[in-house]
Amino acid sequence: MNSATLAVITTDKNMNTIGGCPIFYANNDDELQKRAMLFAKCVNGMVHQITDEVLIVVRH
Repeated sequence: MNSATLAVITTDKNMNTIGGCPIFYANNDDELQKRAMLFAKCVNGMVHQITDEVLIVVRH
């Protein structure tokens, strides 16, 4: 099985996507963490921090 990025979670409201990966917006850091962990649990993925404002959920 190949790795795949399943979601981007961010507090940056100006972020948009070109590659088709869904982006979920959070209002603050606490919500950012909660959304990422919940999404990862739902899809058996792992959360990786890209920047302070951006987390991704990846299935390896």
